[in-house]
Amino acid sequence: MAPYFKYMFKSHDYIQLLQTCVTGIREGQNINYPLLAKKAVPIPPMEEQHAIVSYLDTKCSKLDTFISNKEKEITLLQEMKQRVITDAVTRGLNPNVKFKPTNIPWLPEIPEHWEEKRLSTQFTGDVQVNKDFTVKHAFKFNYGELVPKNEVGAPEEYRDVYVRYSLIKEGDVLINGLNLNYDFVSQRVACAPADGIITSAYVVCRPRKNVNYNYYTLLFKAMDSMKLFHGMGSGIRLTLSFKELKKQLLPVPPIEEQHAIVSYITERTAKIDSLIEKLNKEIECVKEYKQRLVSDVVTGQIKVS
Repeated sequence: MAPYFKYMFKSHDYIQLLQTCVTGIREGQNINYPLLAKKAVPIPPMEEQHAIVSYLDTKCSKLDTFISNKEKEITLLQEMKQRVITDAVTRGLNPNVKFKPTNIPWLPEIPEHWEEKRLSTQFTGDVQVNKDFTVKHAFKFNYGELVPKNEVGAPEEYRDVYVRYSLIKEGDVLINGLNLNYDFVSQRVACAPADGIITSAYVVCRPRKNVNYNYYTLLFKAMDSMKLFHGMGSGIRLTLSFKELKKQLLPVPPIEEQHAIVSYITERTAKIDSLIEKLNKEIECVKEYKQRLVSDVVTGQIKVS
């Protein structure tokens, strides 16, 4: 009965069995079918297979519904988090502030005491290349953050690649210059947590003096969530560069207010992130329970009528 085997093939025990029947050391290992064909698997009587499938269909449907509802909650929390960020970086924290019109195409008004300036007044794009191979600490993008790029082997093995990477400093704001499609959560913007290097595909915005790079990281993430960077750039692939980016008009709150906005967002989003983490843990627990349930039922550890 095919539905029974659908569950059996997804069971933890069968997956462990499968691991003993693969060849190769790379990802996407090949299954050694002659070896697998010799392995014994439990095959209950047909009547019991029907009972198992009926039981698991009912149980797994309820568990899948639970997981789906939790995932919807996470999506709503992510949207709430983005609204918190966008409202704070574009409208400030004072609900009673007066607004004035702007020349910013995507932002019709800002608090009347804010300024609007081109990006080039807040950042410089003068970034050097790691041509002398003086820096070997490479970063990569990971869901809107920069994380160490853990290569296999010694850094010297990547000299030919790393000498073409851009040198970055702690506090640089980076934007993926390729015109790619991303999920709702911002993927194209990140802030450098330390000095290092990164592929030249990323636009590096180096903050000038008296610029809160955390505020502008959040502002750029808000702009990214609105897809404002999509379509910018030049060439066939619409590759974004600092040359195009520096012309963009930005809201510029007083520096003290930039600090306050960052503190507010950090506090509010930390609470939201905590809720999202809790929901993710619940989802993982239910998935593990479902996996164990399927394995126990198809192997006869749990009897069903």
